[in-house]
Amino acid sequence: MNLLNMLRNWRSLSVTAGLSWFMKLLMVLLLPVELYKGDYLFSILLVFSVVLSLIPSLVERSYRVTLPFELDLLITLSIFLNTFMGEGMNFYQKVRLYDKALHIYGTAVVGLLAFVVVYTLNYTRKVRLSLPFIGFFTFTFAMAMGGIWEIMEFAVDSIFGKTTQNGLADTMWDLINDFVGGVITAAIGMLYVKYSNPDTRKRLAMPLGEVFGMGRRIDRLKERLERQPRVIRAKPVNPEEKNGRRNK
Repeated sequence: MNLLNMLRNWRSLSVTAGLSWFMKLLMVLLLPVELYKGDYLFSILLVFSVVLSLIPSLVERSYRVTLPFELDLLITLSIFLNTFMGEGMNFYQKVRLYDKALHIYGTAVVGLLAFVVVYTLNYTRKVRLSLPFIGFFTFTFAMAMGGIWEIMEFAVDSIFGKTTQNGLADTMWDLINDFVGGVITAAIGMLYVKYSNPDTRKRLAMPLGEVFGMGRRIDRLKERLERQPRVIRAKPVNPEEKNGRRNK
């Protein structure tokens, strides 16, 4: 769903999709502020983050794939918490343990992506995997992405003189939090395979028009306007034309 169609059909937009697009908009609005402040490195990161947050929507539209678990919202929220809240609003320094909590959540989302891939392959019977192996793959993939993230932070600090890493202890605690996030996602994924219920996400998938009742209100307003009698106004007569008619 592109932005133009989304604006035209806002009533059919789900709550999760609406929240996801709202966070994308906030990140876009933050970009000129960071450019004005001269923080060009963060501005590049912000552009990359917005593009990255659009990937789930593009995948759904281009390949007609319905992503489960409201992945669009979860991915966008992870990016939003890191860029807009963490870096833009300086929550990494203002809020104690914000970085640690975000590591757990971000790794859990990455693990969820891995789970979706391996579960889809198993569900479509392209590969046959046991339930413990699905959990193991989810956990190891999450840990691998956490390790790559730490390498990227080290590279940014070395090249640009930043301080995203605060020593060995900080790095090790980040990896421990990645471990926790991976374990949580693997456990939830295994429970989903075993006890999944297709009706659990109906409330989050509800269209915005139904949630706020705006759709029906707008329809009723249109009906009232259509029922009102139209006042036909007489066309004003030109004085010269009026005098000409009298002379005739």
